[in-house]
Amino acid sequence: MEFLGQPGPLRMRDNPLYVAFAIVLLMLPVIFFFQWYEKRDVVTGAQGPFPAAFGTEAPVAPEHVMRRRTGERALVHGLSVEWTAHGARAVNLRTGKEYWRYERQDKGSTVMSFEVSGRTVVIAYSDSTLVGVDLHTGKRLWREDLGYGKGFRNVSLGAGQALTAAPGAVRAFDERDGRSLWTAKTPKSCPEVGVQAVYALPDHVSAVPVLCNRSRPDTDKKQYYLLLGIDNRTGKTLWQRHISDPKWTVRADTHTLAAPTPDTDTDTDTDTDTDDSPAVQLLGMSREGAVPRADLDTTSWNPVGAGSGTVLLATDARGNGDGDHDTVLHAYDTEDGRLTWRLKAPTGQEYGSGVIADGRVYLVRQPLLTKADVGRRIREAELLVLDAGTGRALHTLRLPAMTVPDDDVYFMKLDVDQVTDGALSLSWRELSTDEQLIVTD
Repeated sequence: MEFLGQPGPLRMRDNPLYVAFAIVLLMLPVIFFFQWYEKRDVVTGAQGPFPAAFGTEAPVAPEHVMRRRTGERALVHGLSVEWTAHGARAVNLRTGKEYWRYERQDKGSTVMSFEVSGRTVVIAYSDSTLVGVDLHTGKRLWREDLGYGKGFRNVSLGAGQALTAAPGAVRAFDERDGRSLWTAKTPKSCPEVGVQAVYALPDHVSAVPVLCNRSRPDTDKKQYYLLLGIDNRTGKTLWQRHISDPKWTVRADTHTLAAPTPDTDTDTDTDTDTDDSPAVQLLGMSREGAVPRADLDTTSWNPVGAGSGTVLLATDARGNGDGDHDTVLHAYDTEDGRLTWRLKAPTGQEYGSGVIADGRVYLVRQPLLTKADVGRRIREAELLVLDAGTGRALHTLRLPAMTVPDDDVYFMKLDVDQVTDGALSLSWRELSTDEQLIVTD
């Protein structure tokens, strides 16, 4: 019985703690939804049939030109795959339309690097995450949270494996399902590692150039580069060799790298050699090791192409490589290092960097350009196809007009960037403009 004027028992719904608890319970689904929404993957899926490749080998007589936009991209099959701020997208080369897009919604994580194989796109994010995406569909295949080394990260693909750095080690994952395959330890003097590339060799070997002491903390540890020979089935390190900066290294054929010796005095700020006679070696790689095979007889190391048993260098007319213009090509055989042919550009012209594929050299011959040419449309540039063994001209294509970029003289060159699957791409050096050409037979 309640008496008038006397308070009754406090109901639970009138209890402030109960009300606060109920509000929290009601908000939890909303919070979880927003967390899911922010971290979900955005996948458009494939838009139509998978584009066929333009061919099974490098173009023989490229004639058909398509204009496309530049960017950090890779040509594969009939697609151009490029990274975005939070993922990657594939563009149909024939139509220029987006074929698929994959992106993470987590805006706190940005793309640091990506690699593309014939089946898979692997993306490295700033939050120490690797993601594998199917090339055909754009759908995520796997995701690996490494849990260490947030910030910049390289990922490299080779032999069906995605390689990246770990503390004092190199780790490998299956590019298709993300399984952890092996971990190869680096020497104690190399506790902080940066994976620069991977060269897949026969006999289950991957040659992996790494940068040791990558971030250069305030210690006495010196940066240096190692080439590791790793059994890509077990992760066992078979051999190691000191090398020069991998940006000076070119792969001449399946078994051969060409590079200056590690003690060559190279000025990395100006991209020129300060040694009048750089020692450049051909390294023969196998399961047994990386062994010097021959020295290149050169006074300048400015590689502009390599492959099919040929290393291609470029110099100015004086032959010392110190000028801004590459007017003479020098081709060297990768077996014995001998000069096999030399080609001088006509007066007033020079060469860009090229690609060697299927025994052919693909590069651009263009007018000499200076700051006075900025903004001008040049119509005299030509795509050349040369025999890699002899330098003999096999095909010439006059390129459509291209606008000279407002950049340093060194970058006013048209380079062939890729040759694959019956197509080639070329653009201004360092992708300093939006102009890119795709050329096919």
